[in-house]
Amino acid sequence: MPDELNEIVDNLRKPAVWIRIVFMVAFAVVLYLIIAPVILVVITAQIFFVFITGYPNSNLRDFSIALVEYIFQILKFLIYATDNKPFPFSNFPSVQDDKFNISNEPEIKKDTKVMAEEEPEEKDEDAEVEIKPAKKTAVKKRPKKK
Repeated sequence: MPDELNEIVDNLRKPAVWIRIVFMVAFAVVLYLIIAPVILVVITAQIFFVFITGYPNSNLRDFSIALVEYIFQILKFLIYATDNKPFPFSNFPSVQDDKFNISNEPEIKKDTKVMAEEEPEEKDEDAEVEIKPAKKTAVKKRPKKK
């Protein structure tokens, strides 16, 4: 029992453990106070781009994908899945095509129109048409010229 207690005390005295805890708290604060509002701004900006142009902004889309990867790096560090510290202690994630298509649904391409244009209604050929008889009007005859 005393050996286990000594091991715990030794772990508590290691500076690397405390330094990691400080980094973990710092990255958790950055995630909550800085990145969350940035996500809301990006979402709002993309909505405005779709309303105005009909297309999502490709630069914002690329930044969003890189931001998702950065958040993933932070979370992996916070849950001890990796010892690599995220940006700024390593490179900021870059966007690589096809790497981020994580769903089975087709990905929205950069130049894809998001808002569907209204198509003219097709006329049904079998539709019934009501035919009304023409009104009879009196026609005045012109006198013949001699």
